[in-house]
Amino acid sequence: MDVDYGEGPSSRSRYSTRLSGTITATRAHSPPATDETLAPPAKKDIKWRTADTETSGMSTPSAQTAIMAENSPTRPEEDQYQHALDFLAVNEPEQCLRVQLPIEKYEELQRHAQSLYGEKKYPYVDYCPDTSTVIIYTAPSSLHGLVSAHLQTKIYYAAAVELERHNMPELARRLKAYGESSDRPRFGGYNRRVSKTPDGGLLYSFNNKKVLALVIETGLTEDYQKLQNDIRLWLHGMHCRTGMLICLEEEPKFKSPRKRRRLTRENFDDFDRVMAETSNETPFGPFVYDNHTWFGKLASVCVEVHRRVDASGDSQVEPTWLVRDGTFGIRSEAVDFGLTLGDLFPEDESDVADVRSVAVRLSTQDIKELLVDGAERTASYRFQA
Repeated sequence: MDVDYGEGPSSRSRYSTRLSGTITATRAHSPPATDETLAPPAKKDIKWRTADTETSGMSTPSAQTAIMAENSPTRPEEDQYQHALDFLAVNEPEQCLRVQLPIEKYEELQRHAQSLYGEKKYPYVDYCPDTSTVIIYTAPSSLHGLVSAHLQTKIYYAAAVELERHNMPELARRLKAYGESSDRPRFGGYNRRVSKTPDGGLLYSFNNKKVLALVIETGLTEDYQKLQNDIRLWLHGMHCRTGMLICLEEEPKFKSPRKRRRLTRENFDDFDRVMAETSNETPFGPFVYDNHTWFGKLASVCVEVHRRVDASGDSQVEPTWLVRDGTFGIRSEAVDFGLTLGDLFPEDESDVADVRSVAVRLSTQDIKELLVDGAERTASYRFQA
């Protein structure tokens, strides 16, 4: 099926791609309510681990530890390329590598990754043409993937409830999941040889084509400005209608144990018991077993909704803090992120003209359970890795 990402003065080369995605049912959501919102999260400095030393910098997408090679006389192009090959071969989870290379080297790395791992989603090789930077992501934490994939499903069904209420159920059937939770989708970017994939989102069938209406970008240790830049890329570089930014912070950052011992069935059973007890007592962590922290406290979760209004800029809804200082802060039965039905459909879809301003709210209990489950599953994944 063809995918269209709209028209606009900043539009460049485009191409179509095949997509597939499935959505599983969830229950209807609770009555609407509102909650106080606060200012955007402040940016944080973290330590970047390079090939030689540690430097201060901003955190990178979906990575617990960032590995970056600088383009300098001490690290020429071939060294950086070899560093990228080595990074792909090791494929340690929750890592990110950035190296400056021409697009031809990026394409070679893409082919090499496919030869090593076939159609597996990770490691994922991306490219920023503005800075000629190759970015390689290994498998992110379970929290990152679970939040993006499940949130798009919950948004879909919340919208379906509202459309049913307004006697428009057929419009919901035209919405499909899109992003990392789909079947390895790719989305055309600024350069026809470069692709970009959102963490989650929704496509709408419109005039015999698929239009990208909503994207979700999630960062676990990613700096706030970088997340905003990703959203702006979708809104103006690819003309998506609406972007949802989700910024999560885990404290302290995860560190793999220096030594791994052979695990028995009893170890796994005991670990599961401890994790269940921790979830009941401190739902957002920390999750500790055998004197090691497998997931630090989920310190904060902030959500923003951005809309493209024209070619010059985008509007921003006030951020919603779900978690602050490790405590879930929503007291009402439903969470209002500022999403409306109009955010999920193309601007020229006349069938939703009368309901564009209808709010799309999500069950507070669903959102809380999603975050708790993600933290526990992340700890479990790290323990078993």
